[in-house]
Amino acid sequence: MAAAKARAGEAAGEVARIAHQVHGAIGFTREHDLRLLTTRLWAWRDEDGSDAHWQAELGATVLAAGPEALWPMVTGSP
Repeated sequence: MAAAKARAGEAAGEVARIAHQVHGAIGFTREHDLRLLTTRLWAWRDEDGSDAHWQAELGATVLAAGPEALWPMVTGSP
């Protein structure tokens, strides 16, 4: 869950950045609805903790589990 939240948050930032570049940054003006979409996207990204928070949670979980548990955590195998 932590990895998915962190990656989704990173992806949301990239999607918003690219969308604004494609539209020549007009998405920040009142005339364009892109600002409404990206503002909400940024808000969703920050709900329930930032990307850095979830990356730290994931790192702590992996460190606590020890080196033998890393591969099973990555692959989902027992």
